[in-house]
Amino acid sequence: LGDELDDSGKSAEDAGGKFDKLGGILKGIGVAMGAVAVAAGAAAIKLGKEVVQQFGELEQNLGGSEAVFGAYAASIQKTGEEAYRNLGVSQSEYLATANKMGALFQGSGIQQQKSLELTEKAMQRAADMASVMGVDMQMALDSVAGAAKGNFTMMDNLGVAMNATNIQAYALAKGLDFTWNTATQAEKAEIAMQMFFENTEQYAGNFARESTQTITGSIGMLQAALGSFTGGLGNANADMTNLTENLVDAFRAVVANIVPVLENIVTALP
Repeated sequence: LGDELDDSGKSAEDAGGKFDKLGGILKGIGVAMGAVAVAAGAAAIKLGKEVVQQFGELEQNLGGSEAVFGAYAASIQKTGEEAYRNLGVSQSEYLATANKMGALFQGSGIQQQKSLELTEKAMQRAADMASVMGVDMQMALDSVAGAAKGNFTMMDNLGVAMNATNIQAYALAKGLDFTWNTATQAEKAEIAMQMFFENTEQYAGNFARESTQTITGSIGMLQAALGSFTGGLGNANADMTNLTENLVDAFRAVVANIVPVLENIVTALP
């Protein structure tokens, strides 16, 4: 009987040790799960703040586009959704510059629809030239925005020397009835943009090519698509299907450009 009691006592001790160990494991799991929950909560709060902030900016720029472009606002808003691919900027960033340019063109006397056409084309060409010249995208967009109000100084950043003398010479060579000293601001702006478009025609579409074929370009495209997607989360009228597809396409472009590099690295390893 004594031996049996001893055996029972040892079994109880072993069982107790196992339960203590299990308790320790469960406690560890609980702590880990708590840490994960805290981290997830912090991430959710951060995302929520970003959504609110970016939607606030997007909402303002959407409203601005309606004020500047009126009946044509939907057109430039749609162009802005694709700006991640064609210019490497989010929809909100695109509209912020487009609204400024459109207002400047219209302020010079250009009609609303024509201002839309000039704005879209000038911003796209600025992006193409930025990818060629290796300059900052915002600087490129600011350069054409400045040109819209007659300040051509920054156009040198885009490879086009533009001033009153050059524009007058261009108009003369094209047989245009244009004299700088007597021309209206609208006429000066339109001739300047025509000169810019013609002198940089060979670079049209360069940004879009680089954004899908280079690592740097595709990463920039992904960041812009993410910005548009985040802003869209707070917008009840956003086309989230399109914004999601844009984000997925941008991610695929990044993967397509990075995988060959990783494969080359692996191959080169001894």
